[in-house]
Amino acid sequence: MNCLNYTPKQIAEICSGELINNNNEKIKKVCIDSRKVEKGDLFVALVGENHDAHKFIPSVIQQGAAAIIVSSTEIETTGDTAVIKVADTLTALQKLANFRRNELKSFFIAVTGSNGKTTTRSMIAHILSGFDKCSTTSGNLNNHIGLPLTILGIDTESKYSVLEMGMNHFGEIRALCNIATPDAAVISNIGPAHIGILGSLENIAKAKSEILEQLKPNSPVVLPGDSEYIDLLKKVAEKTNYSTFGEKENNNYRITDLNMKSDSIDFKIVTPVGIKKVELNIVGHHNAFNATAALAICHKLGCDLDKSIERLKTFVPVGARMESVKKDGIEILLDCYNANPASMQEALRYLSICSGHKIAVLGDMRELGKMSDELHRKLGQQAAASGLDMLICVGEAVRNTVDSAIDNGMNPNSVVLFDSCEKASDLLKKQLNKGITVLFKASRGLHFEKIVYNLWPDLKMDLH
Repeated sequence: MNCLNYTPKQIAEICSGELINNNNEKIKKVCIDSRKVEKGDLFVALVGENHDAHKFIPSVIQQGAAAIIVSSTEIETTGDTAVIKVADTLTALQKLANFRRNELKSFFIAVTGSNGKTTTRSMIAHILSGFDKCSTTSGNLNNHIGLPLTILGIDTESKYSVLEMGMNHFGEIRALCNIATPDAAVISNIGPAHIGILGSLENIAKAKSEILEQLKPNSPVVLPGDSEYIDLLKKVAEKTNYSTFGEKENNNYRITDLNMKSDSIDFKIVTPVGIKKVELNIVGHHNAFNATAALAICHKLGCDLDKSIERLKTFVPVGARMESVKKDGIEILLDCYNANPASMQEALRYLSICSGHKIAVLGDMRELGKMSDELHRKLGQQAAASGLDMLICVGEAVRNTVDSAIDNGMNPNSVVLFDSCEKASDLLKKQLNKGITVLFKASRGLHFEKIVYNLWPDLKMDLH
């Protein structure tokens, strides 16, 4: 049962705070969104660059918050709500999460990677939930705020907890591990996501390797064996019980005979317990790697590999990540949550095997720094090689993609650049007919869900 059951006095002690008003009410749940506060909740008033949640204190009290954590007492507080004053509310949230984590008996598995970490994490949780109770990150709560909230929401009866860890700077994963103290770890891959901030692929590998630093000796670990930085990762993981996965010959879990279809994938894995056939009702070459990483860590945790493979057959993709939807006779490929060079390449690789008329709607890839122009030009080259009938680009950096696609042989009349989602929607309304496959992919900040909802207002899907 998911129940914190802390009193305001206990919370004040855990967070090194000053208890100004005590009501001895048992706190069941933590909330940071004033709109979602329910009676009996603990509300943490976070202060960000653009907002200060302290201004919502009167409303959360009215909604029945049992306690509030604040860094300023220059606010209007009334009634019986307990007030806990701290130096920094975010630090208090993280302290509370770490305390809770140390109380839980759950086995914590941390997952990171440049691409596919959400899908890999979800696959691991899906497999483990077939063996015992498992909690996992909700949505994209994988940062310095989301991860503590995930931990504070973990079911006390969960045998396993699978946590996703995101980053775009050095030290961020280390800080998350200080809160979560994982028992096992998975790195799905090393790619150029956030390379504009970290500067190089090697630096990205170093930042990802922070997930391995605090693991106890012999902790189960799964690493991307095909990465050019595998030796760097192995060095950090040398005291752990690590295995590698990928297509190269020396991997502990080696992918072979990969067969990609328009509605599924199948492949074989050479494992320490023999060769296994895997069939997935999801699409994309990359998902064979995500699945193999998930199967490898679950096998290392003692799960029967055959049962794990069977369990994966019922896995459904995470929303807006290479999710295929049919509407009005049109195949819609929704991958508009995020984008980086590797995930763009995989999306185009899948689109290339689809039958019929193919349209790719692509937007800017962000956080690429000095390499942005080069990587967007490479994207245009890949688009031209994908057999597209039309390429629609939205944004600024994709101007390089448009030029490169034409330079590499695409008909200039079939390549279009827009500066807004609305203009792309207007063109697509004229182009989309039965039998067409259309891919939507861009960095989150482009808000490609606007295009999708403009075209199909009744599409009941979470594209965030």
